[in-house]
Amino acid sequence: MMHYSGKLLGFPRLPFHCPACERDIHQWVGFDRGAGGGQSNFEPEKRLCPLCRSFERTRHFALYLEQQGVLKSKPRMLHFAPEKSLAPRLRTALGDRYVTTDLFMSGVDRKEDITQMTFADASFDFIYCSNVLEHVTEDAAAMSELYRVLAPGGVAIVQVPIRGSKTYEDDSITDPRERFKHFGQGDHVRYYGEDIDERLERAGFSVAPFYMLDELTLSEADILRMNLGKRELIHKCEKLK
Repeated sequence: MMHYSGKLLGFPRLPFHCPACERDIHQWVGFDRGAGGGQSNFEPEKRLCPLCRSFERTRHFALYLEQQGVLKSKPRMLHFAPEKSLAPRLRTALGDRYVTTDLFMSGVDRKEDITQMTFADASFDFIYCSNVLEHVTEDAAAMSELYRVLAPGGVAIVQVPIRGSKTYEDDSITDPRERFKHFGQGDHVRYYGEDIDERLERAGFSVAPFYMLDELTLSEADILRMNLGKRELIHKCEKLK
């Protein structure tokens, strides 16, 4: 079994390593989930990198890109709500084939509404859309747009918070504090269930759920050092034609 190399990890300088920003750190930190209405909801669980603020999902994806060789084919890549720790590395690897987008975030290449994007059909070979759709009221339109701008043979990696088997949403819940109670965050509009694959399939995708950690070749020591233990369901969405 191949392990993530100690040389790349920078042993033995500091006890922990963040593969998103590629820096060694002293410790992980907690985070504010935000209850809405200006209220704080601090989570003491130490999941964040103190330098780049990455969660496990970003660290998983950084390693996934490396170990799966995703960037070697130089795909035209669309990156929603780009993580600041990843965007510069992807820009270096892909140049102008890499496009960042978000409707509200500053510093992105394109300000786009995911439910009605201005990109031409089949503009991208690879899409990364992590923790975006739970914010979008018209998620069926968003999924259809993801399918439209993806080229035949392309892949979209979609990740959302998932709880249980069935998606729970209620359009009448609009107050951020109530949304926090029902959906886990003040700006979320639903809790997806494992049935999200059915929604994605209705948009046209061939969908394969997986756990990114299962796709990585890592030792237990690597997992502990990079704080990767949280398992989150991911959906690999392919456009077959």
